[in-house]
Amino acid sequence: MKRYGFWLLALGWLPAGVMLQALFRFFPGEGGGWTPEFILMTGVVMAQSLVPVAVCGLPLALACRRIWRLDYRRAAWSLGIGLGAATTLATVFAGLLGPLAILIAALVLSLPAWGVALVLGRRQTGGVEGTRL
Repeated sequence: MKRYGFWLLALGWLPAGVMLQALFRFFPGEGGGWTPEFILMTGVVMAQSLVPVAVCGLPLALACRRIWRLDYRRAAWSLGIGLGAATTLATVFAGLLGPLAILIAALVLSLPAWGVALVLGRRQTGGVEGTRL
């Protein structure tokens, strides 16, 4: 299970964040509640957007994985959580424009993590690519 844990997290974090945000936003008000109809309707609506949104979460997840493998675990988690929250919010708004806008927002918001991964990788190798001290 540990072997597949990263991929489950990498593909699941963005859809989970969007679903959580949607549940808080559209939670049934007074007189509503968690009826079976509400749960079914919410599940069907959310399931339609899971596949494209899941793939859009990969750039940030892969950048954080690179930072993690460079032994900067705290930085990986900090960037993942911070940029992940920003990406989730951006995804909600970009979703109004379509899947391509979601992908662009996710790519742009993963750039800081890739920048950190590049700097840390160069620092660790002494500026020489491909070698590890």
